[in-house]
Amino acid sequence: MKKPTLDDGQKDAISKMKPGCILNGDVGSGKSRTALAYYHDNFSTLPLYIITTAKKRDSKEWEEECAPWKIIPIVDSWNNIKKYSDLNNAFVIFDEDRVTGSGTWARTFIKISKHNKWVILSATPGDTWSDYWSVFVANGFYRNKTEFEREHVVWN
Repeated sequence: MKKPTLDDGQKDAISKMKPGCILNGDVGSGKSRTALAYYHDNFSTLPLYIITTAKKRDSKEWEEECAPWKIIPIVDSWNNIKKYSDLNNAFVIFDEDRVTGSGTWARTFIKISKHNKWVILSATPGDTWSDYWSVFVANGFYRNKTEFEREHVVWN
């Protein structure tokens, strides 16, 4: 099986990607392939973990995407994210962005982000910047949600 080819838009996205970024694109636009190429070319010495929906985990969709790259990932669902809270020195693809809000998924995402390289894939961007407070914290711009809100939110 040969490595998948990338279109110009995907190559352009990879040239702009860095750990801690959000790769946004329509359903079927090739976000998964783009993220795998980015991982393969830059972080393949690290184990790959993919946190996705239970449906995508159970369908083995990610394993099929990884096969041409000869990548064997650990794929699990957002429902099990707490199992990975102590993960270190890995590359994590957070598929189907679930880091908005302030629940367990967002808090565990922040914990994982501190000791790993990661990217988020999303076809449904948040409605406001406040939806992404956890991404700003994960990238080290703020210590916590309170600091983010103190700097940027005007309460009515």
